Amino acid sequence: MQAANHTNTTLAATLGWDRSKLSRLTGGQRRVPLPDLVHLLVTCGHTSKADRDQLLALATHHRVPHHWQNHLNTDLYATTQTDLEHDSIAITYYAPTALPDILHTPEHHHAHLTASPLVPTQTILTRPNPPKITIILGTPALHALAANPDRLRHLAATGRRPHISLRLTTDLSTGPFTLLHTHVCGKVLHLPLHTSSLYTEHPATLRAYDAITTHLLHNTTGPTPILNRLIAVHERIPA
Repeated sequence: MQAANHTNTTLAATLGWDRSKLSRLTGGQRRVPLPDLVHLLVTCGHTSKADRDQLLALATHHRVPHHWQNHLNTDLYATTQTDLEHDSIAITYYAPTALPDILHTPEHHHAHLTASPLVPTQTILTRPNPPKITIILGTPALHALAANPDRLRHLAATGRRPHISLRLTTDLSTGPFTLLHTHVCGKVLHLPLHTSSLYTEHPATLRAYDAITTHLLHNTTGPTPILNRLIAVHERIPA
């Protein structure tokens, strides 16, 4: 819609629809009939037959659990991790060697991850009724911050929020993943890849990662003692 330079109002007028109908369709509040989807895609300039066929197939089999992939060079699938996070009631992050975005300081995020003045992922921390968040952090991810007291203090403060459970593990047996419990899509697994992101709703895969999460949580400790020791080292060093 944005790529076609439309607002909700102008797009609804072009389609000949009520704004409420467009809002329900784009907000995932009702199933999209195939004729309406074709009309919407053409109006928004989706002229690629391959892209249209993929979206039409997803709409036809919308009740079938599936997986989808976000490549860095396409916005074909608009439901990004940020969208899913903002729709979630509970999120579990497993980050064995590097912090997830939600734990970065805004300064680090702006300097190294994006030029945007906003940190979309972190806005879920301060919204009304934030999701319950569990973060399982590998010890390498924590020790990577050892030279940066400001980031250590930010991590400790984030872990003290009432809706966040921050856990520490030495188990690095699997790669990073995020499990999201969303209002619209149900449970979704996100797996970051080198140049893309893989998402899946497949029940067997979700059960496997639920079991992995349970195993990881059984082998975690609270990070507070290590965090306090690392912060104390910096406080003892003269400026």
